[in-house]
Amino acid sequence: MSDNKIIIPVINKKSQEQSDNNTACTSCATGGCSGGFGIKAGSEKEVVYRNIFLYLGMGIIIFVVAYLMTRLLSII
Repeated sequence: MSDNKIIIPVINKKSQEQSDNNTACTSCATGGCSGGFGIKAGSEKEVVYRNIFLYLGMGIIIFVVAYLMTRLLSII
């Protein structure tokens, strides 16, 4: 083995700005903290309703597919 190894630093220095952030929002994206179901504070009613019905529709589809799979597996 050669002695000419490259040393890669593994410690990342954090900037001073990151320590000033609110601790509740440290894992959020730069667009601000999202509330439940991805609804941001100050969203329009249409956006809120669209998100709620979108998640409701996805839940119904998942439930129907799971039900059909169990029925299909019980027939076989």
